[in-house]
Amino acid sequence: MKIRQHPRMRGILVGDEVYSYPQKLFARVADVFPAAVCVKIGILSIDEPMEITLAPQLWRADDIENLSVCRYCGCRENIRTVSDTGIPFRVCAACSAPSDDSTLPSVA
Repeated sequence: MKIRQHPRMRGILVGDEVYSYPQKLFARVADVFPAAVCVKIGILSIDEPMEITLAPQLWRADDIENLSVCRYCGCRENIRTVSDTGIPFRVCAACSAPSDDSTLPSVA
């Protein structure tokens, strides 16, 4: 049986920033698997002395958004952050919508 890669995993590299929808957390990718990524989350201990430890977590491909590439075409150059929806994502200059309304089709 051949292991198939999840479609969302094609553009993800080690070091990319990802967002987890269920956990509402941002993290950097530590390792990439065919259908998941391993990230390390900083956890603050409440014991004395207080320390931050990095705990590995496995996040499923269906639950994450890669923030290091353009959401539409997947390129890594000339990207800017868009946070209109509350969840930030990135769009490249070629895929970003023009700001003036003259290019929009008119509704009759």
